[in-house]
Amino acid sequence: MISSKQHPLNTRPFSPGVVGVLFLLFFISLPHAHAADTPRKVTLQLKWKHQFQFAGYYAAIEQGYYKDAGLTVELKEAQPGHDPVRAVLDGEAEFGVGTSELMLLRAKGEPVVVLAAIYQHSPLVLVARRTPEINDLHDLVGKPIMIEPQSAELFAYFKAEGVDPGKLKIEHHTFEVADIISGKFAAMSAYSTDEPFLIEKAGMEAMTFTPRSGGIDFYGDNLFTTEEQITKNPEMVKAFRDASLKGWEYAIAHPKEITELIFRKYGNRKELAHLEFEAEHTTQLMHTDLVEVGHMNPGRWRHIADTYAEFGMIPRGFDFTGLLYEPNPQPDLRWVYWVLGGALVITLTAVGWMLPLYRLNRSLRHEINERLKAEERLRQAKDIAEAADAAKSHYLAVIAHEVRTPLAGIVMMMQNLSMEKLDASYRADLRLVENSAESLLKLVGDTLEYSKLEAGRMELEQLPLGPRELMQEVCHLFRPSAQTKGIDLRIVADDKLPAIVLTDPGRLRQILNNLVSNAIKFTHTGQVELRAKIQSLPGATESEGLKKRNLIFHVTDTGEGIAPEALAKLFQPYVQADASIARTHGGSGLGLSISKRLATLLGGDITVQSTPGKGSTFTVKVVVETARA
Repeated sequence: MISSKQHPLNTRPFSPGVVGVLFLLFFISLPHAHAADTPRKVTLQLKWKHQFQFAGYYAAIEQGYYKDAGLTVELKEAQPGHDPVRAVLDGEAEFGVGTSELMLLRAKGEPVVVLAAIYQHSPLVLVARRTPEINDLHDLVGKPIMIEPQSAELFAYFKAEGVDPGKLKIEHHTFEVADIISGKFAAMSAYSTDEPFLIEKAGMEAMTFTPRSGGIDFYGDNLFTTEEQITKNPEMVKAFRDASLKGWEYAIAHPKEITELIFRKYGNRKELAHLEFEAEHTTQLMHTDLVEVGHMNPGRWRHIADTYAEFGMIPRGFDFTGLLYEPNPQPDLRWVYWVLGGALVITLTAVGWMLPLYRLNRSLRHEINERLKAEERLRQAKDIAEAADAAKSHYLAVIAHEVRTPLAGIVMMMQNLSMEKLDASYRADLRLVENSAESLLKLVGDTLEYSKLEAGRMELEQLPLGPRELMQEVCHLFRPSAQTKGIDLRIVADDKLPAIVLTDPGRLRQILNNLVSNAIKFTHTGQVELRAKIQSLPGATESEGLKKRNLIFHVTDTGEGIAPEALAKLFQPYVQADASIARTHGGSGLGLSISKRLATLLGGDITVQSTPGKGSTFTVKVVVETARA
């Protein structure tokens, strides 16, 4: 062993030349080390002024997501008369927020690239004063209206409704709701997440025209950049996109925190109630319960391109390749093919040596598989089944989401047509189409609900609810149907029923709606009774000021009743108690299955007692919290 004194590095000093080289390398590396530690400054051009419309970007800054990505991001407000998209194209900002009109710019040769679709449905609408002279879009011709830039989908909507946009009297957009309220303008383009709050607050009676009612369903507030940025700074673009989407996920999960942040840090241009209204309606348009934030479907963009082409805005069959950003692009593997081709000769030569190894490997694999324990094989099968089930649920959710939107448009169009003067034969056909579309829309809704339950993505809320008010709302909804059939729909509330309980009002209302609807559907004479009472929860401990209790509802009818052999399978999905029910009354067989699983999530259950020919009683039990004072 060589001691430290004998080691060559300790017996021979550095020469001056070596020391000089080391110092030179050190000073050369200093700028690069400094540059790596310095965050890169980029600018995001907003589509409008600071509000919840851009909540995800504020959250990404506040939570440090941009900082972790090595970026310092400046948020630049838009100004009236200034095109935000042009600011990005002219190099004033690296990123921007734009509408689906980016498709039209791409058709004109502009190098825009969409990184993510923030809104799954565009919030752009047209708001008009309701007056005796204005009842539909046709009545707006010749009247002064304000339409903001990047609103091509509104013009497509006018064309779809048979209105020539060239005949519209379009004025400069002031972005002031007061100009509509005062009657200075007949209509204005607006966001369904924003201006309706001010209109409702002012008490003005207004009409909202949405392109979705005409089958024009575009994405909204798309995050975009340019081809130059992607080519020169691919890592930076990907890091900015990932951090932005992460910020949006945080903002949707913490709306109250972000609204207060905007009010405090980005100016109190809007009151808190207005920001909370915007947050609620933004969440509805993003559909984060169904798809991930930023989701884009190429087929949906194909539909957008075809819609623009239909109204002569772009060529038919326009190839929008390059418009949509690919976060994980496939590398060019042509050089690999050349290498593989060259190696093919060597591979063929070695085949004779590989065959014996292959036989030996196959023999060993067979022996190992034979020695696998039975429980290991069962575990693998279970994992595969769970993965397949999760994939199925996700597939159903995405497909149902994509189908529900055009179906809603069909139903709305049928309802609009039913208001026209039509012959009796045409009206009957129209009603048949409308009923079929509504049935299909309900089936899609049930499929969405069931897929969320299957995937374990159903989230519950804990909000105040008045049990008596809930019973009145449910019976008010179905009283016309009961009166049509001559059925007496009754409400019976126990005297001890508390005024307020804490539970998930939406899910409980969904359960009662389904049970009362079924009771009326299968009752031809007599009555349907909705009864409620409160009951102590056995073994429950009281928390400070709150007490858990059982809230129990009974839905009793004098209808057809259910045979004993059918009761066992009544709550199974896609199963009807009678094979003739689907033909006579309609339905998918999902309603009771969904209701039972929702009741279980609420800490309770649904049971049923029935006598054929005399009627049935469905009992819903859920756990709620009641306040002492």
